[in-house]
Amino acid sequence: MNLSRLALSLGQSATLKLNEVANNLKAEGKPVVHLGGGEPEEKIPAGAFEESKKMLDAGFVRYTPVSGTAPLKKEIAAYTEKFYGVKPGPKNICVASGAKQAIYNFLVSVVDPGDEVIFPAPYWVSYPEMVKLAYGNPVIVRPQAGKLLVTTEEIESHFTSRTKAIMLNSPGNPGGQVYSEAFIRELVEICEHRNIFLLMDDIYNRLVFDGLKAPSAFNYSKRPLNESVIVSINGVSKTFSMTGYRIGWSVANEALTQAMIKVQAQVSSCPSALSQAAAAGALREGDAFVEQLKASLQHKRDVMVAELSKLKKVKLAKPQGTFYSFPDFSAYEKDSAKLSAMLLEKGMVVTVPGVEFGLEGHLRLSYCGAEKDIVEGVSRIRKILD
Repeated sequence: MNLSRLALSLGQSATLKLNEVANNLKAEGKPVVHLGGGEPEEKIPAGAFEESKKMLDAGFVRYTPVSGTAPLKKEIAAYTEKFYGVKPGPKNICVASGAKQAIYNFLVSVVDPGDEVIFPAPYWVSYPEMVKLAYGNPVIVRPQAGKLLVTTEEIESHFTSRTKAIMLNSPGNPGGQVYSEAFIRELVEICEHRNIFLLMDDIYNRLVFDGLKAPSAFNYSKRPLNESVIVSINGVSKTFSMTGYRIGWSVANEALTQAMIKVQAQVSSCPSALSQAAAAGALREGDAFVEQLKASLQHKRDVMVAELSKLKKVKLAKPQGTFYSFPDFSAYEKDSAKLSAMLLEKGMVVTVPGVEFGLEGHLRLSYCGAEKDIVEGVSRIRKILD
């Protein structure tokens, strides 16, 4: 059997693979602690549950328009205007089966073979492989030693004649750091001047702590939406604890959005009608659910930081958002894959190697699960390493 060169070139998703490992160990009755996950433990919003039940009770779950239902688009437009400073029309929105598909739609729509897509490390594990799926070349910008954020100058130094887009996740998975207003303003100016697309992966944009806010790129644009190079990707998985519903969306200029809709029509048709109804219900519920989730995650963040501080040689940039920490364990072991494997074997603790995110020596530790698991998991790590 001959597989394509593209398929053979792709790596497996490290996070999904480790989720499978953790679930298998639990099924075997092993005392595993999963600090590698990316799913909040909170139940879905009441509005999402009610809309799901209403559709199931009616007994009709059918195809929807490729780009999403009118009720959900209405809620997305209102949500985007409130939190991101721009009001999109229906033709600026494409609802997708998760934010990952929305990013794929974008890449296939703008990248020609050999085009370059820039993003900073540490990056979400899927970025390089998704760029490859669009026959593009991923270009990684790494921060200075000891830092988790890059500068606009470092990004500009990687520009070439083939640069087509920049992708930015802020607050970011895995570091949980938020890029500043000054950085976002400069990046928007650079992209508009050079006519380079700026994809803002806003999936964690509202999950920020300590009174901080993640700046919206639209606030610094000098172009109307239908002339904008900015693309916002969002969804309900993280902010509304609805990972299993698989609903994401993009907001972009009409021409690009229509291209993305054509891509989606040929790949997956429309997102689930049931999931779209639930997503509309979640967005209508407003701030209460998100504020409760943020408070819970901020508390767990503080627990994680306190526990990690007990390790003698760990360095940690305190997460400003998301539900991940990205401590530097290089004083114990520079090979993060080796360290992660050893912690799983000796301590039954699942972590994600930093090399998968583009920075060696780190581990991604999630704090979106139960507080007792955070304490127990880091305690096991400390007993092994110290």
